Formats: sequence, structure tokens, C-alpha cells
Amino acid sequence: MRAEQEPSTQELRRALGAWHATAFVVTSMVGTGIFTVPAFVKLATGNGIAALGVWIVGAGLALSGAFCYAALATRMPEAGGEYHYLSRVYGPLWGFLSGWISFFAGFAAPIAAASLATVEYAAAMVPGWNPQERLVASLPVTQGAAAAAALVATLASVHSRGVRASGRVQGMLALLVIGTIVAFVIAGIASGRGDWRGIVGGSEGTGMWWVALIQVSYAYAGWNTAAYLAGEVIDPPRTLPRALIGGTLLVVALYLALNLLFLYALPADAWTPTITVGHLAAERLFGPVGARVVSAMVALCILGTVSSSTVAGPRVYYAMARDGLGPAAFRRLGERGSAPAWGTAAQAVVAIVLALTGAFEALLVYVGSALLLFGALTVAAVYVVGREPLSHGDIFRVPGYPVTPAVFVGLVLVAWAYGLQERPLPTSAALLTIAGGIVAYRVGRGFGWLGHSPGRGS
Repeated sequence: MRAEQEPSTQELRRALGAWHATAFVVTSMVGTGIFTVPAFVKLATGNGIAALGVWIVGAGLALSGAFCYAALATRMPEAGGEYHYLSRVYGPLWGFLSGWISFFAGFAAPIAAASLATVEYAAAMVPGWNPQERLVASLPVTQGAAAAAALVATLASVHSRGVRASGRVQGMLALLVIGTIVAFVIAGIASGRGDWRGIVGGSEGTGMWWVALIQVSYAYAGWNTAAYLAGEVIDPPRTLPRALIGGTLLVVALYLALNLLFLYALPADAWTPTITVGHLAAERLFGPVGARVVSAMVALCILGTVSSSTVAGPRVYYAMARDGLGPAAFRRLGERGSAPAWGTAAQAVVAIVLALTGAFEALLVYVGSALLLFGALTVAAVYVVGREPLSHGDIFRVPGYPVTPAVFVGLVLVAWAYGLQERPLPTSAALLTIAGGIVAYRVGRGFGWLGHSPGRGS
């Protein structure tokens, strides 16, 4: 029997082509957000036109970010995403904080939120089952939260087998997601049971537009997924820009089409802060039977998000362990150098704990605010690397540079400031998570638990 390879000698394998990398982007973006966030955005802005405006601004943010990440990824085509870029541009502390945020807010929390939403939609297919009922009368854990936790554990087990198999799974899920949304939109409009006046109708709204933008940014989160898998992508200079930008543009088109359909299907007085807006729209367009069928399809779409995040996150922890800024076990791969098995398991444990809380809406703002902040910091790194001499000419250049990164960073900072004012608890939780990361880094360095990543300084 071949002896087990030590973590220090194991390396990820380049096995993902352009389509499979794009599939990770699509399935990571399309899921929880688009089928849940539109209700919160509509109530915050008051009418359909304003709500669509927020989604369009969010699309611009995502596309601008994709441009900048493509530029960074083609210069530094290794696994790790933001962690990898920030470590090398700003220093190991910022890379560590990015990885810290990724572990809690970037992947574990979105996996938990998406799992909860998957169960909510799947519940429509099970007559008589109420996922909000407690699993055990003496415990504050609902049946839905328990089912979401079981889903997290199952996918973690599946994706521990290797990125090649994961790529095939995501490719199939991406085709399913695209086909589902296109069929849903066409059939919904063809039903003739909606009213286009829903686009301009509405109420005064809550005025929390910037909070809505944070929530929309959560729905668009995932446009950078291919960057996390850069160490496993074939021909990174060509493949990564195609996956990042092409996947984002495809999702933007799908999101705008879905928002128009929701506004067409639901009258202004039917919008409530529910996380199953897709089910409500389908029920009005197709009746109870059609709603159950669509809910099943939506559940599968959201499942793609859980699956994609389950794969992407451990690549960040792998990169941290490689640089000595994370537990060495996180660099240990599964059989045949397949996948970061220990990182996948640790991420699943945190996601399961968060899923058991069942706190969906608070998770949206917490995740969105944390990811926006580090996304802006990463985009700003384009200005730093842009001044450095090139080792080769085959890189992606940001369209509209230097304006494009500046617009991204500016909008993020304004949205973040308003989010802190209007939703202080979950937004402050993101700040506390960052502060906890700083303490963990200083303590780890002080006791010699953390090494020195190849950054610019500490």
C-alpha cells in the first residue's frame, strides 16, 4: 500500500476547463439570493422601477469586480482568491483576515443560508410538512434547520472526492439552473396571468436603499468563485477571464429577467418579507400544482449554490495552510491528491452550526457587509499591481481603468456606511468578526502558531 503523502508535498491539480470554471461561477451566484432577496429589495425601495435600479447597480458592481479579479487572477493564478491576492499585495495580516472572513462569512454562512432556503422550497413538495416545527420539543432547533444541516454534511462528503468530479457535478447543475430559469420566465409570461403594471406600482418603501444594495450584493456574490479555483484551472490567463466575466454577464441577464417576472406576477400589495418569493410568483402564474413543480426546480438551483461554495471555500484554507497561516491539516488532500478534505470538513461543521440557528435574514446582511468590505480591498489591489513590472504580457487588463475600480470601491464604502447605520447588529457582527481575526493573527504569531506568508509585510 502506498504511504500517505504529507501535506507539505501535496499540490492541487489543474483539471478545470473554461466551461466547468464558468459553471462554478453560475451555480455559485444563482441560488438563494435571486429567489429570496427580491422581496426585501422591493419593500425597501417601494416600487418595481426602483427595485430594478438597485439590481442594475448591483450588476455593475459585480461586473466591475469581475474585471478587476480577472486582472489579478491572470497575474497570480494560484488557489485562494482574495487571500492569495491580499497576502501578496498588502501583507500576511490582510491575507489572514480575508481567509478568516472567508471561513465564517464568505462560505460557511452562505452555505448555511442557502441550505435553509433549499429546505424552504423543498418543503412545498412535501404535503403537511412544516419545516418551522421543532425537531424535538425541548430543543430550539426546527425540522428545516436539521434538514439543512444534513444537506451540508452530505455535500461536504461528495466534494471531498476531487475537483474533477466536482466540476462535472457543477456543469450539470449549471445547465439545470440556466434551463430552469429560462423555462420559468417563458412559461410565466406565456401564462398571461400577471400584470406588467406591477413594475411601476408599489408603496412608499422603507427608504433603506443602501441596505437593499448590500442584500443584492449577497445575491450577486459568487462572481469571483473561479478565482478560488485558479490553482486547478487549465490555462489560467485565458480560462479565468472567460469564466469570471462570462459567468457574471450570464447571471446578470438571468437575474433581470427573473425580477421582471416577479414584478409581473405579484401585485404591489402582495409583496411581503418572505424568503419564498419565487414560490409565491409561481403559485399566481401556474396555480398550486405548478408552484410545487417550480419550487422543486428552485430548490435544485439553490442546491447548486451550496454545492459550489462547498468546493470553493476549502481552497482558501488550503492556500492559508500552504503559507503557514492556517492549520497544517487544511493542506492535507484526500485520496490521490483530490481535494482539501480537512478544510471541507471544518467548513461544514461551522455551516451546520449556523444552519441550526435558522436566522436567514440576519445572515444576509452579515454576509453581504463582510464580503463587500474585503471585495473592495481586493479590487483596490489592482492599483498596486498595476504599477509593478510585468513578468509576461498575457494578462487581462481592466476595461475603464482607473475609473472602474474606483466606482466599485466608492459604492461599496457608501453602502457599508449606510448599512452600519440602518442595520447595526449584523453589520457590527461583521466588524467584530474582523476584530476577532486580528486578535487571532496576533496571538498566533506571538505563540509561533502562524508562519510567514509570502506577502509584503506583517
